[in-house]
Amino acid sequence: MALFFIEAIRFDESGKRIEKVRWGRSKGGQVMPPATVDDPQEVDVGVVWDTIANGDEVVTKLHGDRGIVLGEKVTGVLYEDGVRGLCGDASGSDGIRLQDLPSF
Repeated sequence: MALFFIEAIRFDESGKRIEKVRWGRSKGGQVMPPATVDDPQEVDVGVVWDTIANGDEVVTKLHGDRGIVLGEKVTGVLYEDGVRGLCGDASGSDGIRLQDLPSF
């Protein structure tokens, strides 16, 4: 199982649904700082969905004043209109929510 960090998000035209993320695979599988990613990339939500479906873990990450702050686990959500989206599971996390991440 691999670990991926989402560092930034892009909303769709409505401003309500995430359509892209900037993310990357954890460098060396590290969870604790430095918690860096190899070559951050911008990808569509579908790529994140496929990664989660393959059993990999995806969490939020933010560079703050006190260093790196890890946040909630990210899961997929299927909207009523059939569009795939992302949501966070904040239970057990004192860190950064998906919606708290910077936009690009």
